[in-house]
Amino acid sequence: MKNLIYALLFCFVALSSCDQDNIQTKFDAGGVDYVAVGVTAVDAPYKLNADNSYSISFPIHRTLKNVSGTEANLVLNSSNGSGLFELESQNLTFEQGSALAYAKIIATDPGAIDPATVYSFELVVSGDNASPLYNTAVFSGQLELNFEMLGTGSFASTWDEETRDVNLYKAIGLDIYMAEALYEAGFDVLIIANEGAATVSIPEQKGWFHTGVELPVRIAGTGTISNNNEGKKVFTMQIEHYLPEYDHTWGAWDEVITFP
Repeated sequence: MKNLIYALLFCFVALSSCDQDNIQTKFDAGGVDYVAVGVTAVDAPYKLNADNSYSISFPIHRTLKNVSGTEANLVLNSSNGSGLFELESQNLTFEQGSALAYAKIIATDPGAIDPATVYSFELVVSGDNASPLYNTAVFSGQLELNFEMLGTGSFASTWDEETRDVNLYKAIGLDIYMAEALYEAGFDVLIIANEGAATVSIPEQKGWFHTGVELPVRIAGTGTISNNNEGKKVFTMQIEHYLPEYDHTWGAWDEVITFP
């Protein structure tokens, strides 16, 4: 990469669901039937898939399980999923004898979920019976993709000024491809194909880490699909590299992936 310093190691949190049945924040109720979020923060994104109807079930606890008629009033905020995700109900009722209930965050249009986006959520328990200490939880969700390896192709990059091998994967049942460590180890790049239109899009995502400013550089782009004279699939793309935090871009660069 021209005149730039790369970070060689970068750790990211693997996609996994948290153990929703074994997390509980303890607090002193003082005899009041408070309701509270089951945990205040979950680091790993929840997996959104067909099995869970692209939804998240988040635990809400109360202190007096034998009291009847207790409700939790909920508010969901999202910085990047507003309109796409919503609470199934803003009023959660506890069953008699149960101290646990689940707030359900559902996708209004599962087909609109961006596979490259980690959606951030803030769930707030409000009202007079909200725990004064444990009333807010932050967590996230991401579309679960199961990939199968296609093999090792080649990546001809004007950004890197080199051609090198790249491992390529395809999401099972979807025209979504993943190029492993396209620019840097630890940063796999998703490419969404429209086979009918013979086009591809590279949704905004982290591409590599800039050690000079200690931030991940974002990439995004578009391209076309063709076949070379050997019958191999080729993605011809223009990929932009930029730092939104500094309103800086290096512009779009011509990049070509040739499949095995």
